[in-house]
Amino acid sequence: MTNTDAATAARPRPDRAGGAASPPGGAARSAQGLRTGAGTLTPERRPTAAQAAPRPRTGPAPDPASAVTGVWPAPPDPRLPAGRVGVGPAVPVLELPRSWAEARTALRFTAEGTPQDPGPQVVHADELGGIALLAGLVAPGSEPPPDVRALEAAAANAPWLPATLHAVASSGSLRAAAAGINVHHSTLQDRLTHAEHLLGWPLRTPQGRLRLQLALAVRRLARP
Repeated sequence: MTNTDAATAARPRPDRAGGAASPPGGAARSAQGLRTGAGTLTPERRPTAAQAAPRPRTGPAPDPASAVTGVWPAPPDPRLPAGRVGVGPAVPVLELPRSWAEARTALRFTAEGTPQDPGPQVVHADELGGIALLAGLVAPGSEPPPDVRALEAAAANAPWLPATLHAVASSGSLRAAAAGINVHHSTLQDRLTHAEHLLGWPLRTPQGRLRLQLALAVRRLARP
């Protein structure tokens, strides 16, 4: 179901529909019914298998670690609005409130997709896994923890840093990260050295990368 005027990416189950949440702005448009990929959903009108087509998947499989930040490639879906969108799971009609709630959680993990706020604009709740539990620990507008404050201070010092750190956190290798932001591998190494100095922890170890992924996720969750 929708949060405001978003449409859903319902899965190919004739008796099921998913929910999508987008930032506030169109609640009046969704007040007349639950919007889904098949139109207004009521117990008498459910999406057909053709209407509830699965969202397309393109490109390489995401790195498992990217689940921490929800940052995996997502091709545009014509059934979803532009901008940040959280998509709830496909559920029976009577469970649409749960899909709505999970879509709202997924929305908090989305990013604007800009150089200063890089990341996925569309996040599917059923792909977050256990990392969704973070949403219950970080309230919107709450005081960010030290690692997030370090990220903000570092970004103010180096405008290239958010996109670089996002690439490192969401790529399977440093070479892939360098290709993703169109810089030479040696340039990325230099940037990481500078970033490690600004942040105060290593970024090229498994522990340091996990710490970075968590900091990026909490940064989004702490937004007002």
